[in-house]
Amino acid sequence: MMNVLNRIAPLPAQKLLLGISLFFWCGTMHLYWQNNGGSGLSLPLNIMSWIYAVVLAAGASVLVPRQRWRITVPATGFTMGALILTLLCLLTPGVWQFEALLVAGALLGGVIVYLVAVQIPLAARSLTALLALLWGASAIECLAFVYQYWHLPGVEYWEFAWRRGTRPYGIFQQVNLLASFTACGVLLSVPLFLRLRDGYRIVIGMGLVLMGFVLHESQSQTGYLSVAVGEALLLLVFPAQRRTLLLLLLPLALGMATGAAARHFLSVATVDHLTTSHVRWTVLKTSLALFAERPWTGWGVGSFAAVFLERAGPLGLSSISHPHNELVLWLVEDGLVGLAGGLCFIASGFWLWLRGNRWRRACLVAALPVVIHMLTEYPVRQSTPHWLLLILLLRCADSPLKGVCMTLTSTSLIRGLALISFLVFTPLLLLSLRTQQQLTLAERQSAQWRLAEQLPVGGWLLATRYRFDVQMGYLQRYQRTRDARWLEAVRRWAPDYVRIHPDPNVSFTQILLALQQRDQVEAHRLAMRFYQAYPNDRRIPWLQDARRPFNQNME
Repeated sequence: MMNVLNRIAPLPAQKLLLGISLFFWCGTMHLYWQNNGGSGLSLPLNIMSWIYAVVLAAGASVLVPRQRWRITVPATGFTMGALILTLLCLLTPGVWQFEALLVAGALLGGVIVYLVAVQIPLAARSLTALLALLWGASAIECLAFVYQYWHLPGVEYWEFAWRRGTRPYGIFQQVNLLASFTACGVLLSVPLFLRLRDGYRIVIGMGLVLMGFVLHESQSQTGYLSVAVGEALLLLVFPAQRRTLLLLLLPLALGMATGAAARHFLSVATVDHLTTSHVRWTVLKTSLALFAERPWTGWGVGSFAAVFLERAGPLGLSSISHPHNELVLWLVEDGLVGLAGGLCFIASGFWLWLRGNRWRRACLVAALPVVIHMLTEYPVRQSTPHWLLLILLLRCADSPLKGVCMTLTSTSLIRGLALISFLVFTPLLLLSLRTQQQLTLAERQSAQWRLAEQLPVGGWLLATRYRFDVQMGYLQRYQRTRDARWLEAVRRWAPDYVRIHPDPNVSFTQILLALQQRDQVEAHRLAMRFYQAYPNDRRIPWLQDARRPFNQNME
């Protein structure tokens, strides 16, 4: 085994890259941890992904040769884009500052991983091995999907996926995330099939059948679009192998046909995308109107959910946290300056395409589903595995031999940042994972009253969620003791919270607290605002009841 690894990865940094990537992409990434949903660091998968990123960046920065590092033109563009967006994060108004800092951390962390990865030479064998690991991660998730789809024994391991009537989603807990991840695997199958021989090709063909089944049964427009565009581009990248590429569509089609048959015999419901498409169009129009109001500075990073609610609440769109388009999100939150930062990333991607050979272009095509996901679904930072997958595939498309040498000072600075990140963030992320598990358990047992009021070290990266649970604990303490000071604490906290994270449950609780404290004027004001922001909420009839003392002018 070691002899094989030495042939594939003769350099220490290469061994680290492949070894830790094997451990993460084909191992720990697929382990399920208890959680209550959400995104960002509320999901254990994202925390584990950042631990992988920190260890990779720090370890590789130590093991690469101690000489001046090279920085390529794309790496320069990515760095400039990240710095522009980070500066905008730092200039965000104080009310959204914490959320903006998390965004800045995700951007800078990704760029540091990229800069370090560029320093690791990827010869033909090591490049193929890394692509195979990423393909294997997609195949493993497809196996998880099939297991969930057929509701096989032990499917309750994933907690949420065993419920019939829901589309499985592997480890991601969101079906479009799984679809885009699977689409990456489909597109990676082509360069791997062309680079490998014999039994490996049989495995790839079987994997394509599996991936075709998952794409069909995930019923994700994002997945369909990614594969269609990606396959068309691959036909342009490999014109001499078009016959082979067309033949590779047969196992993919076989998997889709199998999915269609399974859906028919199992009477699985077909998802209606027409309604969601109409909603997305409305969200886009409203977002562009918000951009037009502040075209230069935007509203501030992390502000979208709040400002969108003020504009679109009366339309019934009361729970939109992002516009399903990364560029539009930056336009709304940071105006044209934010768009300039995003364009730095796009321009760097085009540079890679124009200067790359067919294998490097194939890596870019494999990254396309993540980009399409960014433009049609979640911001990429909300799913760290997708963010890191994009970074690694971009690295595979880059060539450090074409870069210019950095100064020794710059090289030392990046090394130092990577090492400091390892020493600081690895234990912090591990503590965050522990705290996340504690919060999940407390939420499920309705035992938030047991949480310490002081924010622990492991709660720094989960501060918003931790403080929310502490406030819910105050309500539980009031129910046990009838001590009004707990209600007063929640009443002071709630206005700032809903400004950052609009939540109809918290807003409704504000009304009840005002009634409890016999503040009829405030209750009426809050009820009016609730009625305007959440017109479709099932509690509106209660607010409009004539027996309520504060609702005489609700109509």
